Amino acid sequence: MRADFERQDWVRLPAMLDQDLLKMIQQQLAANDFDGKTESIYQQVDVTDGALLILLNSPQLFRILERITGGGHIGCFRGRIYQFVPGARNILEWHSDLNGSRLAAITINLNSEHYHGGVLSIREAKTKRMLCQLTNPGFGDAILFRIDERLEHSVSDVEGTVTKIALAGWFESEPEYRTLLAEGIARSLQKQA
Repeated sequence: MRADFERQDWVRLPAMLDQDLLKMIQQQLAANDFDGKTESIYQQVDVTDGALLILLNSPQLFRILERITGGGHIGCFRGRIYQFVPGARNILEWHSDLNGSRLAAITINLNSEHYHGGVLSIREAKTKRMLCQLTNPGFGDAILFRIDERLEHSVSDVEGTVTKIALAGWFESEPEYRTLLAEGIARSLQKQA
């Protein structure tokens, strides 16, 4: 995987989520209301707690991904679950995700049905030369890709009748997950006070 990531700036991670965990997440999402959480690009739910946040902030996972990406120390994961509704023109235009601490991005297919479209494209930022166009049809599968100033990516609209539901997020060099966790606990305590 390290050689593939170095050569093509991305790698597919089959069965990133096992089927039992994926089914639990799908059940929670079915009960979740995306309405009222609309952003300018797509509807989303922030991943601030729960099984996915704990799983993706695992030090063991960080060490594996550091070896795959060769990108240095990973301190935390931050992300969100989003949906692209067919025909809603949910195109995510070309961008880089650079913010100074992001090392790699991940997208995980959370669907229980096959969707069409929602293609992740990666290109060279300067030349605009297309490097790849990736679909992620496997339930619970992930695509890990490099965040770098020389790269841009976009996601196409979804076609047909099935909504695309995925987790998208970033593995970042800082802050450390413990810091994020402490900040989250402090916010929760303030809300209860």
